[in-house]
Amino acid sequence: MTQDSQPKLLNMVEMPTNWQFQDDNARIHCLSQFAAAHESSFEFAEALKYHQHILEIAVQLDDKSQQEVSLYNTANCFRQLSKFNESINYFSRLIQITRETGNRLLQIAGFWGEGTSYQNLGQYQKAIECFRLQLTIACEMNERNWEKSALSSLANAYQFLGDFHKSLEYEQKALSIARQLKDTKGIGDSLVNLGSVYLQLRAWEMAIGFCSEAYAIAHENDNKDLMMVSLHSLGQAYKGQNLYVKASYFLIKALSISCSIGEKRVKSAILQALSDVCSQTSQFKQAIQYNLESLDISREIGNRYGEAAALSRIAITYQNLGNTNKALTFYQQSLSILEEIGAKQSQQQLFFNIGTIYYRERMYAKAIGFLRTASILAQELKINAERAKVEFVLGAVFQKLRQHRDAIHHYRQAYQIYKDLGDETQAEHILQTMYKLGAESA
Repeated sequence: MTQDSQPKLLNMVEMPTNWQFQDDNARIHCLSQFAAAHESSFEFAEALKYHQHILEIAVQLDDKSQQEVSLYNTANCFRQLSKFNESINYFSRLIQITRETGNRLLQIAGFWGEGTSYQNLGQYQKAIECFRLQLTIACEMNERNWEKSALSSLANAYQFLGDFHKSLEYEQKALSIARQLKDTKGIGDSLVNLGSVYLQLRAWEMAIGFCSEAYAIAHENDNKDLMMVSLHSLGQAYKGQNLYVKASYFLIKALSISCSIGEKRVKSAILQALSDVCSQTSQFKQAIQYNLESLDISREIGNRYGEAAALSRIAITYQNLGNTNKALTFYQQSLSILEEIGAKQSQQQLFFNIGTIYYRERMYAKAIGFLRTASILAQELKINAERAKVEFVLGAVFQKLRQHRDAIHHYRQAYQIYKDLGDETQAEHILQTMYKLGAESA
């Protein structure tokens, strides 16, 4: 949204008629207090109205400094509401103004916010560009905390891309800076982030080691947020080891902390993790209940991404129950939200899941359509491990159709990707599948 097309919001935020302000600064201060109160209660839609109102006043006054602050706050509210395209628009406007004013600190913040929003949309290469610009400016200014932040953000982006070597490399650099600065919180954050990468690598003991160390730091410093995140990750690690009692223990502790500090977004994610544990232990009714609670929270705080994730998990539960129609209904609801907010990586996963359902139901034409879309998205996003999975299932579909040439084509695609990723186990499995197919065709 350009400055000229900024909607008129002066009547959207009604102030008591008997309130008198000495000047515009007093009015802005009062509006800022209202916005902060709503943000502390995770009411970002309400906070957004105040920030946009402040921004309009700042534009009328040609107050560039206040415009910078208001643009950042407005963009951040849109980000919290999972309206990432709007968030990018306002962060871009912030960056443009900081280039005029020379406020490089807020320019760094703008690149961080823009990169985070692109990442949430699954546009990881654009996110990486933003984080690299953040890193460059932070290094030029010797802003070590922002440098650490950029390194962690780059680590996270590469983790999503499946490049775990680069992810670990960047997070280790962030950890090193945190230790140099004696930044206890930063050390804990980097340790839990490293644990998260090892979760993705299914290196459960390494994940447990880093997350336990992070939890010890959090407990010693009474850092409830870090305690909550560490316990959440520990629960995920024990779930990965099929130690469901231990997993539930840590996740319930994390849930308790999230309730005590009012952290609704993380509470929603923990409830989804608990639903996964219940699904794995065939407690499907409880799994659905956890996801419905997560869904309610996400809708309450306007977290569209969390809403889509909860709907997707409900779909998976119905899929496990063999109720294909309900599973597809919830998948389609989730997919509609993801398309609305532009979250392409999550869309890719759902196209794969839906395609797999149709494959198992022997509805091969529909399966091919969804799986091909999943493959195109994986290729576009450069998430090669996901593309390999899709290509393998496409090979299986064409094998069922006895279209062996097409089956071999997709199996070869999957084989080559796994070879490039260094996953020799999967590559060998596909090679054996192709040998069997060749024998059948002979």
